[in-house]
Amino acid sequence: MARKATPQPQGILAADGAVVIRSMRAEETDFQQYLQWMTDPETMKYWEGMTVRFTYERVVEEYRENLREQVWPCFMEYEGRAVGYCQFCTLDAAYFEIPQAGYDAFAGPEDAVFGIDMFLGETALRGRGLGTRTLKLLLHALFDRYGADAVMIDPKTHNTRALRCYRKAGFQDLFVVPSRELQDGVYHDSLIMGIRKKDAFV
Repeated sequence: MARKATPQPQGILAADGAVVIRSMRAEETDFQQYLQWMTDPETMKYWEGMTVRFTYERVVEEYRENLREQVWPCFMEYEGRAVGYCQFCTLDAAYFEIPQAGYDAFAGPEDAVFGIDMFLGETALRGRGLGTRTLKLLLHALFDRYGADAVMIDPKTHNTRALRCYRKAGFQDLFVVPSRELQDGVYHDSLIMGIRKKDAFV
């Protein structure tokens, strides 16, 4: 079954007190902020890799490519300032580049399955629970506003900080896909994790 279409978010996707998730804007301020994160080694070592070089032009092109692919880019804000990035889209096994059997063991053919990615770009705010709080807020929005039945995420197996955050938010380990992501000349294993709407926040 092909990926299901998802409406593009506009403005604020979700909010909880000082924490806000909003759509990324096609404007210089957001592009420059994203470029700042994409040139921070503490972010890049788990995101794109240390050998990847971002420019302003590349940021703009990737933003446009995401929209063409219906991968919706968003900013996470805390106390009125941008602190991180997340994105989401609908999935099928082929688009997610995982074995069909593993996907089918988690999701049924009629399920609306979403994939997400996220990072907290402001390193001073890491380790304070903000990532988990923001992730739960995003999950609420996907389940309640966008009709998601299930959500999947694919951290590299060595990204222990991300694994802790996702498990705290309710994600379960599903299976490992060996040598799935090439980063800095090395193929890394991905841990495929998932959470279903009926199991969230119980």
